[in-house]
Amino acid sequence: MLDILMPVVLTLSFAAPLITALYLKSMKKLRPEQLCTLLIVSGIVLRLAYVYYTDDYQRQHDVGFFDEGNDYHAGYIMYLVKNHHLLPTDPRDRWQFYHPPLHHIISAVILSVVDIFVDDYRPYAPDVLQLVAAVYSSLFCVVAYKLMKLVDIKERALVLSTAVVVFHPTLIILSASCNNDMLSALFAISAVYFTARWAKDTKMRDIIAAAFCMGLGMITKLTVGLLAPAMAAVFLTVLIKKRAEWKKLIPQFIVFGVICVPIGLSWTIRNAVKFGMPPGYVPELGTESGQYIDVPVLKRLFDFSVYQLASPFTQWEWNGAPYNEFNPVIALLKNAMFDEETFFTRSITLQSFCTLLFFAGAVTAVISVFALFMMWRRKTDVSTEVKLLLTITFAVIFANYIIFCINYPQVCTENMRYCVPLIFSGAGALGVFLGEEENGALRYVQKTAAVSMTSVCCLSAFVYMAMLFYCIA
Repeated sequence: MLDILMPVVLTLSFAAPLITALYLKSMKKLRPEQLCTLLIVSGIVLRLAYVYYTDDYQRQHDVGFFDEGNDYHAGYIMYLVKNHHLLPTDPRDRWQFYHPPLHHIISAVILSVVDIFVDDYRPYAPDVLQLVAAVYSSLFCVVAYKLMKLVDIKERALVLSTAVVVFHPTLIILSASCNNDMLSALFAISAVYFTARWAKDTKMRDIIAAAFCMGLGMITKLTVGLLAPAMAAVFLTVLIKKRAEWKKLIPQFIVFGVICVPIGLSWTIRNAVKFGMPPGYVPELGTESGQYIDVPVLKRLFDFSVYQLASPFTQWEWNGAPYNEFNPVIALLKNAMFDEETFFTRSITLQSFCTLLFFAGAVTAVISVFALFMMWRRKTDVSTEVKLLLTITFAVIFANYIIFCINYPQVCTENMRYCVPLIFSGAGALGVFLGEEENGALRYVQKTAAVSMTSVCCLSAFVYMAMLFYCIA
């Protein structure tokens, strides 16, 4: 009975804010800020629905199971629950134990509380941690909305930019992920938000918040440190613009460093000193993994043959595909919509919606890159600091992704979870672009962007809510 009732309740709860928005619009009382709030509420329900039909082995990454000790994220968390301290030996000996510990510590504390009320916390661990990840993902949407407002994106552009983040498939998928990806993404966007807010009025409280978000993000997942170039560019730009206030700004930079550096690098320094583990260490799978990409680098980077678009889903030889997905850009576009899985294997009709979602996402992604360039070519109300934040974040994260894919030629490295900041930087650039008064060909590009963004949101909501019923059919 619950299997039938719960999907109905979740669907009605998802639809209620959207129906409310339609009603307010009919009464001419709907403001953009209200619509954004209602979209976020629907997005939260969608995340709860996704958690409901996603268990501890579906669309997870290196998590393992909570039914026995292992060397994956689950084993890392279980070790902390049992021993109350970090692994005293070289983390490289235990597969996923090389990750910084903050997410795993928080998870262990939560599961320790659960263990007080039940005989054994392990059967409940996946559900509990997925709900925690859903909270992280929901907070990400709230911070993204605040960031869009801070960028000064207005009216329809604000709604579309917010909606793209709220209904982006990657953030839905990560809302049920038991590893450290979603928490690190939340810290990353929070660091960008507080940096942008600091650039506006240079208040100490904002640079302190940015420092904590950056530092805590780095001891959740070290790649949050890739935001450093963008943040440094903002600091330098503000210092140049307000050089007469250097006596106020320099102490703020010192405070930022005193907070961020010790926290952010503590795990790296500990392991380098105690075990000789190199900074940025990542374990290798090897050529016998079954997902190794035995394709020349130039072919991987520049082969955009049409046959790669025959399916919107990531291709795996071990699942019967004729090749392992090899082009990092095409793989990223597919993975951003559906992670590494094939959806609706029993329904060609439903898969057709996935195909539409993939192409809508691809068009939106291409225009977002164009929008980043347009921010610099056109005179806008957006500050130089915000432009730097969005552009450098996008460039550094994407460049790191390409380098990572080349250095570790495995299908699993071609994953959008390594590039989550591209979502909010791209959405922000699109919002700025849509808010400009354009003519001629650029006006048609704006219309195309609006249509593709709307399509991504609608199709994503449909696909991920349809999975709610498909999984119980």
